[in-house]
Amino acid sequence: MSEADNGSSKSTLSEQEPVTAVRTFIGRVAADSNARKILFRFTKEWLLPRWHQFLLSMLIGVALAISTAGYPKIIKESFNSIGKGDMTLLPWILGGIIGVTALRGLCLFLHQVVSNRTIFRLGTDLQTHAFRHFISADYARFAREGTGHMVSRLTNDIGVVQNACQASLNTLIRDTMTVVGLVGFMLYLDPVLSTIVLGVFPIAVLPIVLISQRLRRVAKQTQHEVGEMTAALTEKLAGARLIKTYRLEEYATRKLSENFEAIFRLRMKAVRARARLGPMLEACAGIAIAGVIALATWRISTGISSTGDFMAFVTALLMAASALRSVGSFSSGVQDGIAALERLYALFDDKPTVVDRPAAKPLAITAGTIAFDAVSFAYETRNDLPAVHDFTLCIPGGRTAAFVGRSGAGKSTIINLVPRLFDVSSGAILIDGQDLRDVTLDTLRNAVSIVSQDVTLFDDTIRANIALGRLNASANEIVAAAKAAAAHDFIMAQPQGYDTVIGDSGMRLSGGQRQRLALARAILKDAPILLLDEATSALDTESERLVQDALARFTKNRTTLVIAHRLSTVQRADIICVMDGGSIVEVGSHTELMLRDAAYARLCKAQLLIEADSPSAAIN
Repeated sequence: MSEADNGSSKSTLSEQEPVTAVRTFIGRVAADSNARKILFRFTKEWLLPRWHQFLLSMLIGVALAISTAGYPKIIKESFNSIGKGDMTLLPWILGGIIGVTALRGLCLFLHQVVSNRTIFRLGTDLQTHAFRHFISADYARFAREGTGHMVSRLTNDIGVVQNACQASLNTLIRDTMTVVGLVGFMLYLDPVLSTIVLGVFPIAVLPIVLISQRLRRVAKQTQHEVGEMTAALTEKLAGARLIKTYRLEEYATRKLSENFEAIFRLRMKAVRARARLGPMLEACAGIAIAGVIALATWRISTGISSTGDFMAFVTALLMAASALRSVGSFSSGVQDGIAALERLYALFDDKPTVVDRPAAKPLAITAGTIAFDAVSFAYETRNDLPAVHDFTLCIPGGRTAAFVGRSGAGKSTIINLVPRLFDVSSGAILIDGQDLRDVTLDTLRNAVSIVSQDVTLFDDTIRANIALGRLNASANEIVAAAKAAAAHDFIMAQPQGYDTVIGDSGMRLSGGQRQRLALARAILKDAPILLLDEATSALDTESERLVQDALARFTKNRTTLVIAHRLSTVQRADIICVMDGGSIVEVGSHTELMLRDAAYARLCKAQLLIEADSPSAAIN
């Protein structure tokens, strides 16, 4: 490289350094501005409505500060009395010590109870509010964000906010009031020594501010990594059967260990940053105490001050330094809390898009006819590739339509669009001539029941899981629905019958039993539109026959959309829609489509091969 080139390079670097510094400064200012906005909003929305609780904590904190400031006063009188050989004040001194300690103990107890009650209630309300936002969010958010991240928001993030608020109550109210009370006593006792002390501690302010900014960045990264870890942990625990069957224990442990290590490294960064605060404050306290001792020694030797004054001042200084150390360390907890609040408000500010229009009306079901008019839809997570394209189909009320095609053909997407789990990208879906976007979500979803191959059951009783179809259903109605789904016999064989708790996701039941409970729930709901997504895929031959008979009765005069790969299910449909690549390939009845000898006939031939040979060609 020539000297000219080298000089040019140096010039460029020297020009870039100020630019980088300016950008860094602007970034910090913007971050601080955003932090202030977050804190102001949180204070307005969550803290101010609880002002009376915080006021009570503050009053208790004032009483605590006053009682704490009484210690140096007692020490002063004790040393002065002892120095003069005057024992007449001893009973008063001893009584004062007992009284001050009793008052301080009572204040500590009350402050802890009141502050913890306030913070726990705040955390509970935040969790309820956050869960309501999650469960009311667009269904797309669940696919986009994942369960683990949501669980982390509800547990870790809110826990961090609780800790920050708890630290605020303890520090800003209790410790700050204590510092104010002790410093006031020090100023009263000796203004000169107090001025020396108060002149030292501002030196630590700038390092504390810089460390706090670093802590906020690290806290934000840590909370993101905790979300990643929670998601990975949830995923691995849910896949325990696969992991054990394929002997993947070491692989799963190694993958999770990477998440644990990332969190460990970030937490150690925060520890090192926080660890710098203590020595800085300790050094400031040491300088202040050394100055106080030097000056106090001279003042005592000249008779300006007494030994009691000196001991009282040092006691007050040491107690104030301890409380001030808590105030200085408080900043790190606040930065964690701000980072957590930023993540929470990102959730609170994410408004669902699948909502009622201003003029939405209740859905009026007459025949139950469902019409798809040039419907297209693309998932956000699939690079805008359409899952369904220009889909047009009319299903008359009370009829059954079966959707068949290979995996990825768009069948499940069609099912998800009917209850508006997603909104169409273009075109329209109409029920009895009413655009789904023009009716209220409540009435639309009340009119739809769904039974999926991925059965959702909760860790509750069998009765409670079936009753989710209609919460006010009677015991007889629940039993009738179970009988209609061919589930009553196996339910009665359980240890407590309908009151048997089935475990997380119904793991104490077989796959076929779980699907029959899901079907019983749909039967209990008794909605005019039924969506079946591989509803009989996990049933044995006998159970399938029983369920098919139940479905034949239940779907009569009910509009039903079915996704299935078994001919026994498909061929009973009034309309069979063959899909490929998100579009309709052909439509007709089983007999009509077999006579055409086209796509459907080829799938049927593949289906026949499944029974004797390979499962890879299933209509799924």
